[in-house]
Amino acid sequence: MTGWSEEGLSRAWRALARQEAGEDWRFVHLTKMAEVSVEAGCHFPAGREALIVTFPGAWPVNPARLPEGKGFDVHCIAGQQAFAGQTAIALVRRVEGSPDIFAVMAVDVLRTLGAAASTSHRNTLDSFLERVREWQAFMAKTHRPLSPDAQVGLMGELWMLRLLMESPLGVGALDCWHGPLRAAQDFHVRAGAIEVKSTVRTGAFLARINSIEQLDSERTPVFLCAMRFEESTEGTSLVDLVTALRGRFTEAGTVRGFEALLMVMGYLDEHSSLYGRSLVLKDARAFLSDGNMPRLTRAALPAAVRSAAYVVDLDAVEVPAVAIPDVLQAFGLN
Repeated sequence: MTGWSEEGLSRAWRALARQEAGEDWRFVHLTKMAEVSVEAGCHFPAGREALIVTFPGAWPVNPARLPEGKGFDVHCIAGQQAFAGQTAIALVRRVEGSPDIFAVMAVDVLRTLGAAASTSHRNTLDSFLERVREWQAFMAKTHRPLSPDAQVGLMGELWMLRLLMESPLGVGALDCWHGPLRAAQDFHVRAGAIEVKSTVRTGAFLARINSIEQLDSERTPVFLCAMRFEESTEGTSLVDLVTALRGRFTEAGTVRGFEALLMVMGYLDEHSSLYGRSLVLKDARAFLSDGNMPRLTRAALPAAVRSAAYVVDLDAVEVPAVAIPDVLQAFGLN
């Protein structure tokens, strides 16, 4: 499913949008992951976009177990010959739900399904429903303005996104930005990953590592990038950076995906007057997450430890740092 994008799904939904002969549903097959089948659908009369995930066999699914929340509905499809003898669960955008956010959510759910497809079908179903619940919880939140720390964190990620866009990836760098989708690392670049930590604080650079998997990943190489900003009237504001990137993605015709990821990160234009602080990048360095990097690893932890978050003093790390251009070169982006 890695070949699918928000725009790809949107094209499939547009092709289904014309109702014929009073039908309630229209479907088109997208992909098959082991025994799990995935369809794009359109539900009439409102013509709402849908993602249908079909599991083999008629499993008894308690409706009370299905997630509820804002943005999209979740329900089992019954009475459709195309899904006879199977369990078909549909995610259907609500009329008031954002089509762009729904497309981002659908791609993320499909990635989760792809990762879980090698396990038993019931585990795949559990993984699917768990990810859907996480999205329902996100969409139910009231979005307040970003905190100062969250603004700096987003600034760092967008700064890295711009650097990747200046590489041979071009605007395709947007597909590498997985931080909004709650991936373990902010950017998945080819077979590796980049995790960005940003600060405006003076003194020790304390990086909060949010999970064991953030620095202990099957992806390789993994770099932890530390960006230290400072306030300056000659700097760039978060609004300035967003505006510049919007222009690039608008020219490329991919601005809808960028806008959706911004919204997932909590950036809303209605709060932009609060994001005028000008920052300059004072220092940027990166550390290769390998055997010499101080970090928690799954192999070194007791099996009973299921999750952990911790703080690394990057100024006390004794392994040598590398410059950002060297990070890009490690991914063949020079």
